[in-house]
Amino acid sequence: MVRTKWSTAGIVAACAVANWLVGVVLMNLDIEEYSPTFEEYGPYICTGFAVGVLGIIALPFALEHQPRELSDVDYAGSTRSFIAGCIVLLGSSSYFGAVSGVVAFISMVSRRSTTRSVAAVACFVLAFAIDTSFNPYLSWDEIGWVGAIFVVVVMVAGLLVGQKRANLREKRWRVEQQARMNREEMRAKVEHARREERESIARDMHDSLSHRLSLVAIHAGALSYPREGVPEEFTEAARTIRAEAQNAVEDLRTVLSALREDLSQDPRTGVEELVASAREAGAEVTVAYANGTDPDVFAGLSTMAQHAVHRAVQEGLTNARKHAPGQPVSITVREVAGAVDIEMRNPVPRGKAGTDTGNGADTTGGYGLVGLRERVELSGGRMSIVANQEIPEGKGGEEFGWSIQLPLAHKEATR
Repeated sequence: MVRTKWSTAGIVAACAVANWLVGVVLMNLDIEEYSPTFEEYGPYICTGFAVGVLGIIALPFALEHQPRELSDVDYAGSTRSFIAGCIVLLGSSSYFGAVSGVVAFISMVSRRSTTRSVAAVACFVLAFAIDTSFNPYLSWDEIGWVGAIFVVVVMVAGLLVGQKRANLREKRWRVEQQARMNREEMRAKVEHARREERESIARDMHDSLSHRLSLVAIHAGALSYPREGVPEEFTEAARTIRAEAQNAVEDLRTVLSALREDLSQDPRTGVEELVASAREAGAEVTVAYANGTDPDVFAGLSTMAQHAVHRAVQEGLTNARKHAPGQPVSITVREVAGAVDIEMRNPVPRGKAGTDTGNGADTTGGYGLVGLRERVELSGGRMSIVANQEIPEGKGGEEFGWSIQLPLAHKEATR
């Protein structure tokens, strides 16, 4: 799991406070024991404080983790995080950088990288050597083997904690990956079963209903030829029956084509293609992704919801071209509270927004919007329609619009 900015800020703030407390305590111990003058002790403390501040500035970059670290075993993080970690570790040579150095040490050794672990240990030992060299009251003779053993214990504890964190992160990632694969496998099984059922229905309708309608058309066609002794109205009725039977066959073919179409269509590609086709036809269509949303947000929708998006945009563009030709159409996509909100608006001549146009007809819509609303609700979403709304800025006319909200599949699965 990648650490958020807020959690990183909290860790850095806690380290800053802890560094200051540790630095003040150790500095007071030196003053009480050795009673140094400012000329003797001042440069060391001022330099140490500056080094501690530099370590706090570099600490957020040292704690930086990339998502790729969880999926790529050979990738241990960015070069920036490595350099920043080394800077923070070297800064632990100061009283005011000790805590942040320990935190950076644990972060570096938790990245499943032998190189980074060795570098962390080397920097930690080097920081200890720097401190014993520049601190006027902390020489090797003063600390002895007790101090060296303490440093070794701290490093071993840091290595164990870092390795534990690495194992926990990897285990959590594997669990999340397995859960995602299970969801995708279940979704694929459901889609496969649904597709087989639709194909079965299509075959049955083709073998029975389509065949019978074709026979009706053939027999009606035979009866439609004028014959002696047959009234003209009978012949005309036979022609009508043949024409309607042929129309019914064509409608049935359209339905069968819809039943057999692939529901796994990528809605992002579909929307882009629909908008491109509308622009080629001369329509002015703008697509905006608001609130930091990008086109990849559609990938989080279920297959049925993706298909609903494609049909909604297709229906909206068709009706806008039919009932408000030449008017600009705007499409806005945003992610709101675990759902994708798609809004489409276009101006219509005054008085037409409240008529049964199919595009915005009344607030219930024509047959196209009724079917679209049902499709959206079956996908777990909802649809709202706005008609008879005055266009702002006094441009005259009215505006029709609709919006649909469809839940993201991964949000829905966690409920």
